[in-house]
Amino acid sequence: MEVRRISDALKVRATHQNDEIAHDDTRRRITFSEWDREADEVGGGLAAAGLVPGDRVFLPISNMHAVEMAIAVFAVFRAGGIACPVSTRLNPREVADYAALCEPRYCITDAPDLVKDIKLAGCWTVEKMPRDIAALPDQAGLDPMADAEILGTSGTTGKIKGVVVSHPDLMTGVSGTNMDRSRSTLHALPLTGSGGNLGIVMLPARGGAMAITQPKFDPKGFLDLVGEKRPNLVYLVPSMLRLVLDHPAVGDYDFKGVKYLMTGTAPLPHDSVKRAMDLWPHVRIRNSYGMSEGGVGVGTKSKEQVLKPGCIGKLPKNMQLRDEKGNIITGTNIVGEIYGWQKHPRRYWNDPESSATSFAGGWTKTGDLGFVDEDGDLIMAGRSKELIIRGGYNITPLEIETVLHLHPAVQQAAVVGVPHEVLGEDIAAAVTLRPGQSATSDEIIAFCREHLGDNKVPRTLVVMDVMPLNPNGKILKKELVGPLAKAASERRKVA
Repeated sequence: MEVRRISDALKVRATHQNDEIAHDDTRRRITFSEWDREADEVGGGLAAAGLVPGDRVFLPISNMHAVEMAIAVFAVFRAGGIACPVSTRLNPREVADYAALCEPRYCITDAPDLVKDIKLAGCWTVEKMPRDIAALPDQAGLDPMADAEILGTSGTTGKIKGVVVSHPDLMTGVSGTNMDRSRSTLHALPLTGSGGNLGIVMLPARGGAMAITQPKFDPKGFLDLVGEKRPNLVYLVPSMLRLVLDHPAVGDYDFKGVKYLMTGTAPLPHDSVKRAMDLWPHVRIRNSYGMSEGGVGVGTKSKEQVLKPGCIGKLPKNMQLRDEKGNIITGTNIVGEIYGWQKHPRRYWNDPESSATSFAGGWTKTGDLGFVDEDGDLIMAGRSKELIIRGGYNITPLEIETVLHLHPAVQQAAVVGVPHEVLGEDIAAAVTLRPGQSATSDEIIAFCREHLGDNKVPRTLVVMDVMPLNPNGKILKKELVGPLAKAASERRKVA
C-alpha cells in the first residue's frame, strides 16, 4: 500500500512484523497487528460517533495506559481527526483553559474527572473506547497534508500553547520497513509531551523498534525493568538519570544489554556523564536537544562531545545562531539565540500572534542561547529569558549550575536572577541534596567561589527538600523566583 501518513506505516509494519511487540507498558503488551487492528476499530468507532476530519480529540491519558495511548492516537489518525495529548498532571482549570483553546469535540481518557466539566460530543474511558471497524473512513481519501496533532507546551514559563504537527511532519524520516538500530527502548517520558509522543508513541511505527514505558518513574523500578526487559537503549532525562545514579545499589544491576543511554529535554550535568561512564563503560551516552516547536534536532555523536559540559553536538545546516538584531553569528565563542529551520513548519494553534513571533520563513525562534566553540561544537548557554544581567554583565545560569552540580552533596540545582536595587539583578540559587549527604548554604557558596569568578557566585542559596518540576523533569524556575527573591531580600537586611 501507499504510505502517505504514519498510520499507513503502521499498517505496513503490521504485515511485516505482525507478531512482534510494538508497545509494552509493563501492564499490557500489544503486537503490531493488534495495534493496527485496534486503531482501525476505535477509529471507526470515533467516525460512527460523528467525528469528521479536522475534529480535535482530547487524550488525557497517563503512562499507566501507554498501550491505550498508542491505540488512541493512531485511531484518531485513522478517523481523520487531530489528536490532542493532554498531561494528566494538569489541574482541571488548566485542562479547561487548554480545551477552550483547542475546542475538542471528543475525548478518550483514564482521568475522567479532569474533563467532567468540559462540553464534549463524546467522551470514553480507555477501557470503553468506541469500536466500529465497519465505519472506518477510506484511508486513501484522507488528506496526507492535514494537521495530525496539537501538542501542549509552555516550556518552563507562561500559559500553555498548542503546537500543531502535520502529517508530512510526522512522516519525516519514516524508514519504511527497515529496522531501528535499537530493537527496544525503555523510558519514563510522559507520552503527552513532545519527546514522549513524537519520540516514543511513534517509535515502533517509524522504525520498527519496541517501546517500553515505565508507568511512573522511580529509580529502583527503572533499574529493575532494565534487568527484566533487557532494552538496547534507555532514555532518561537528566533529573531521572541523577536519581538512578544516586540509587545505592545501582552498581548491582545488569546493564550489559544496554548499548545506548540517551538523554535530553534539559541541560545534562557534567558529573552525571562522568559517573555514568565510570559505571557503564560499554554504554554509548548521547545528549540530545530538541523542542516541541520543531525545526531543532541535534545530538552528540562522540565520547569527547558528551564529556564537554553543555555540548549538544555539531551545529547542523538547519540551525543558526543569531544576535539580538537577528543577524547570523558565524564566529566562535559568541553567544546567540538558536534558530532552527524545518521543511514542514509548525505553528501555534489558534494563536497567529505568537506564531508570527516564533515562526518565520520556516525558521523557529527557540529562546535558547548557545555558542560554537573552537571544535565546531554547539554549547548550550541557557534560556534567553533566564539570562541574568548583573551590574551590566551578562551571566548565563547554566555556567553556575554546572559548578553547583560538581559539589558532591548537590543533586539538583537551579539559578535565577532576582531584583537588586543597585545591580539591577543579583544571582540566587536553589539546590537539593543527595540522599545521605549534608551541606550548608555557606559551604556550597564557598565551593562556588573556588570555581567561579566573584561576579558569578550566587549571593543567595537555598537548600530545598524538593524542586518544582514539570512533567518532563525540567525545573520550573518561575516558581523559584519569588521564594529566592524573598530570601535574597532577607539576607541583605541581615547583612
